[in-house]
Amino acid sequence: MKSAVCKVKNECKLVFCTLHFALCTLHFAVAPLVTDQRVFAEESSNVATDLDPSWLQPTKHPQTGLLSRSIRPEEATGYFAILNHARQLPLLELKSTAKQFQAERLAVIRRDPDFRPYFRKPDAEFPTFADLFRHPESYHGRLVTFRGHLRRLISSSAGENAHGLQQLHEAWLYVDGAQQNPVVVVCTELPPNIPTGSDILVDFVSATGYFFKRYGYEDRSGQPRFAPLILAQRLEWTPRPQRSELLSSGMMFGLTLGTGLVV
Repeated sequence: MKSAVCKVKNECKLVFCTLHFALCTLHFAVAPLVTDQRVFAEESSNVATDLDPSWLQPTKHPQTGLLSRSIRPEEATGYFAILNHARQLPLLELKSTAKQFQAERLAVIRRDPDFRPYFRKPDAEFPTFADLFRHPESYHGRLVTFRGHLRRLISSSAGENAHGLQQLHEAWLYVDGAQQNPVVVVCTELPPNIPTGSDILVDFVSATGYFFKRYGYEDRSGQPRFAPLILAQRLEWTPRPQRSELLSSGMMFGLTLGTGLVV
């Protein structure tokens, strides 16, 4: 598979490889992660949304745990298998399972003093990014939903795979509470007319998918960072009407009412 090189404005200082083409590994000087909960797929109850544990095992690097750069050769089989699995399931089922897992995590973090500020805000959204950041092993192979705005959306050939996947879409999604850290989403479908490019701003975007691993990259200052890599069926986009469209609709409504009053 050939490397597709893309340059991200305002996000990375160095050029990085598109996820589903690059096969290089970035080694960080960090200790192996401590497992605080078994992988969901290994506790499978034959639910349709469960994953085959063999798809996830290669992402556990002996030195860096779930952290590595791009898709390593040994991860490719599971990477494509999960994308294929996600595209075959009803989106509502994926979202429902993600919501159930969120309820499970809510019960856990209620006992965590670091999350007390969250519970002081009754209207606050569940801190998925913060919880995943602190407990990646608990999220490994689980379905999660993120909502935010896009700054990057690139489509390219999927490359050789055993599932007939032709094209994949890589999105950098920024969510509340992530302190300008992205969530990288790779999916097989896009909503109609969504803007694409390496320097965009698209609001009201969400994605539900499987947490595959922590994707390593370098920021503008050259510091190693990571983003959760989510493998999803599709992006969801609910654009709000532009002000000009609202004004136009209002004028048309007024004209219609005016016409109706003429006798």
